[in-house]
Parts: sequence; structure tokens; C-alpha cells
Amino acid sequence: MEKDNCKRIRELLSAQAMEWALDEMAAKIAKIHPSANDLVVLGMASRGIPLAKKLCTRLSDKFGKNVPCGSIDASFYRDDFHYRKKVGSTEMRITEMPASVEGKVVILVDDVLYTGRSVRAAMQAVLDLGRPSYIRLCVLVDRGHRELPIQPDCAGLSVETAQNQEVRVMIEPIDNENSVYLVEVEDQP
Repeated sequence: MEKDNCKRIRELLSAQAMEWALDEMAAKIAKIHPSANDLVVLGMASRGIPLAKKLCTRLSDKFGKNVPCGSIDASFYRDDFHYRKKVGSTEMRITEMPASVEGKVVILVDDVLYTGRSVRAAMQAVLDLGRPSYIRLCVLVDRGHRELPIQPDCAGLSVETAQNQEVRVMIEPIDNENSVYLVEVEDQP
């Protein structure tokens, strides 16, 4: 768990439940898009990237064909970029763009959908790379409290949260475990 001012309220998904949620998400994507020929899966930095890789593995197995998987960092596209906590590095962290997005079905993968601002930024970053035929959104957890009219096409779990609560996704290799927790954010001293 990150070292910040929060306390765990309860576990929302265990490691096994995360795997089941990813299985269900892959099945839903395969139902919506029955061919892998035009799919490109992009994980949103940072925890969306390992989730996207897990989803790609499942989709590749379902289709019997390799589904391209990459990652995208849309930090500089956020509408609140200049107001957020300063970051140590100002370089983009796009680590892999496996194929052109032109005319493709882009599956954006993120860990938690909250206000919708990160997703809006990621869509703008994708559109700067080309014009996909569709952009679909898959999130492990939808926690509500949207500020923009953005909804997931596929969610592993939907949970209602209070304003002083957050959903923390822990996923290897970024974290030392695979689980999802509801946490209460404590006031800063």
C-alpha cells in the first residue's frame, strides 16, 4: 500500500477475484468485437499497463491470434496538468505503441474510473496518433463521481464511494500484491 494518509476499509477484489474480473472483461470485449484483426489494446499509465497486458493475453488466447498491446501516458493531455502535484520528470512515458491506431478499435484500459479526466486525456492522446474507428473503455473498477460524461464499455467492478474514499488497485509488478482496496483518505495534518 502506498505510504500516504489513508486507511484500508475493506478488500474489494482479491487476487483471484481480479483474475475472474479480467476473464469477464475479456469475454465482453470478444463478444462486442468478435475479431482480433482490428483490435489494439492500450494500457493507461501506470496501473492500466499491467492490466492491459493481462487482458491482451486473455484476448489473444480467445482469438487464437496475437492482439497488439501497448501503453500510453496522457499526463500532459490532462486539463488540470499545471495544477497537479509537480512531477520529477517531464518526459512522456509512452512505453510501447505496437501498431497504428488508424481505423482500429482501440481498447483503453485503466485501473479505476473516477472523474473521467484521465480517460478524456487518454482519448486526446490516442487521437493525436491517428483516427481509430472506435475507442472503447475497459476499467477494473468504476467508482462513480464523474465530472465528465464518460462511461466504461466494460468494468470488472462498480462500487459506490464516498467523497473521502478512494479505490486503490495493487498490481504486480508495480506493487507487491494483486488486490483492490477501498480506502478512507485521512485529512492532512
